[in-house]
Amino acid sequence: MDRRTVSGRRSRGFTLIELLVVIAIIAVLIALLLPAVQQAREAARRTQCRNNLKQLGLAVFNYESTYTRFPAAGKGINFSQINLQAFPTSLFTAVLPYTDQAPLYNQFNFSVHYSNVLNRNTSGKPFAATKIPAFLCPSNAISKGDTLGYGEADYMPIAFVDIDPVTGVRNGQNGIAGGANGTSLGATRDSAFGLYGNPISNISDGTSNTISVVEQSGRPSNLIGKYTSATYIGGANGWDATQMTGGGTKSAPNRWADSDSGAGVSGQANSIVGSLKQIFNGNKIPLNGPADCPWSNNNCGPNNEPFSLHVGGVHALLADGSVRFISENLDTQTARRLFGRDDGETVSDF
Repeated sequence: MDRRTVSGRRSRGFTLIELLVVIAIIAVLIALLLPAVQQAREAARRTQCRNNLKQLGLAVFNYESTYTRFPAAGKGINFSQINLQAFPTSLFTAVLPYTDQAPLYNQFNFSVHYSNVLNRNTSGKPFAATKIPAFLCPSNAISKGDTLGYGEADYMPIAFVDIDPVTGVRNGQNGIAGGANGTSLGATRDSAFGLYGNPISNISDGTSNTISVVEQSGRPSNLIGKYTSATYIGGANGWDATQMTGGGTKSAPNRWADSDSGAGVSGQANSIVGSLKQIFNGNKIPLNGPADCPWSNNNCGPNNEPFSLHVGGVHALLADGSVRFISENLDTQTARRLFGRDDGETVSDF
């Protein structure tokens, strides 16, 4: 006798084929949903990254209101001596009071270098080891962090631009006369912040046509900088070699407290006449850079050049306080004009 339900109908379950079809449909729906979820998350990260630059722009203008000039980039070119110089203090440290970090700023002893024992709390932790979310782009998932625990920055204050207006490569490369460390500055231009910072009146190209800070996400951690304690303006008293890179003798560009976090825009090191690399996101593929320009080398990928982990471009803070997302395909000469404050050249649409 057949077994029947109370209602008199025959009980029936799913067949194997029906179950497989349902599983396949669910799998397809998940496959369609995941990219949308990832895109939504990246959109949120990208918005936060943009907001960080907006907050930095407000901090810079609050600084300007107090001191009647923008903060210094941390380093730059001394045009009277025709060489690169650096301050012991970074732009990020200078604007701490205007980024809700006044208590941290007030703990610093500015008579000595940030690495000095006098700039550590009672437990021995350096003040500069503080991780400040406003200085970090949440889209940066590849930087591994400073091995000594110092706080890092994913944004680069512009110190100068030394791209040749004719060839598009760095001044001094490929037989071109001049260069930041040479006998002539050639076409090298000062930035909105520069070595000593500038009053707004010095930005003759217009604040809406001048980039002051740009993304620099993805830098290898513990980069070896260019500066020793002896090369800082006024010296870097109290430099603690155990806290520094390059065997203790060099600056650390990845740290927000280090003035070497500011940089000049020179273009990618493997950019040559007739075969220019992108100014924004140059040498982005493969990860960690190509053989002729690994990211561990200066001016390669995110190492001292504009770079982001966003798709298609880089966020930039203009000197008027606005933030623009600039296409990584922007031509070299337009980019060059945007980084200089007083070249007198018309900037095309960007």
